[in-house]
Amino acid sequence: CMIDEETSKRITSLRFLLACFVVFIHNHPQEVNFADGVMKIDEPMWTAVIRDTVTLFWGGIAVPAFFIISGYLFFAKPKPLAKTIKAKLKGIVLPYVLWTLISIFLYFVAQSFSFSKMYFVQEQNLIRSWHFLDFIKAFFGRQIPPNDYYHPLVYQFWYIRNLLMFMAFSPILLFCYKKSPLATFILITAQSALHRLGVFQDPLWISDALFYFTLGLYSVKYSSKVIAILDSIKWKDFLVAYFISLCITEYVSFNEIKANFFSWGNHLFTIALALKLAGKMCKNEKIFAKLTFLSEYSFWIYAFHAPFVVGVMEKLSLKIIPMHDALILVQFFGISILCILFLLLSGIALKKICPPLFALLNGGRK
Repeated sequence: CMIDEETSKRITSLRFLLACFVVFIHNHPQEVNFADGVMKIDEPMWTAVIRDTVTLFWGGIAVPAFFIISGYLFFAKPKPLAKTIKAKLKGIVLPYVLWTLISIFLYFVAQSFSFSKMYFVQEQNLIRSWHFLDFIKAFFGRQIPPNDYYHPLVYQFWYIRNLLMFMAFSPILLFCYKKSPLATFILITAQSALHRLGVFQDPLWISDALFYFTLGLYSVKYSSKVIAILDSIKWKDFLVAYFISLCITEYVSFNEIKANFFSWGNHLFTIALALKLAGKMCKNEKIFAKLTFLSEYSFWIYAFHAPFVVGVMEKLSLKIIPMHDALILVQFFGISILCILFLLLSGIALKKICPPLFALLNGGRK
């Protein structure tokens, strides 16, 4: 198989923007633990609508899009088994292990000083009290109250954990796809829909992730056709339809009417919007050149932003910024943008000072 050039360019143009959305998603100071108690934010509806639009309805496509992109690249560029294992060890497993070890070290150091240890009050994050099993869970997943989901210590790495599982079982998925592509798509879509409707629990977030990874497989054959259809739709018509979809999704979300199911449809619509927008960005040589440069740091931003950078900036900001009315949005946008700038500049600096170390932590992405 060959990677479609237009699809590749659109993927490149979206990588950095998707990584930035993940930073916004994880800056959520609605309930934050401090040594002197839990700080809860009484947020007005109008700020919640703006924040949720950015994090849930737009930013919510980031990880689904990463799964689609990963599935597409994995199946579009098949390699011999030995080369595949070597590439994934270097590009996924090694940075997964290194960033987890770095996070454990940073937590330990921060908890060793009186002025900073006050910011770490949750028992599961106190490194000195960990047992052997806690270190294992830091890599594979631990249950964090109040939900039942299992996150690694570097909690955004649940995406990498699940991606590795899907790649390991990809021969089965590929076999089913070749035998009956329609039946395979229906079954995987149905299980995701049933999960969204609350029929079964999914503590490892496998159901939706598998659906989007499978879309990546189907994109190998159909991406160019989908892009052609999207490009043929007038922007005015597309944006009107999208605005209606967004309003319906926000309404059901705030009224808890099967919100999980409706948001699923809106995510697919938003991914289509992102692909259409990427086409416009690709046609502008200056914009595309800048996005190509920034895309080199998308994994760096994704890997480095949490749990430490966003967590520290978030808690420090709450000690400075009064969290009411418009100041909630000042914190939300201001701290998220500061985090992105810090992460980007740190990546550029490390790449210039020590390229091998940057490449190692960035999964070989230079």
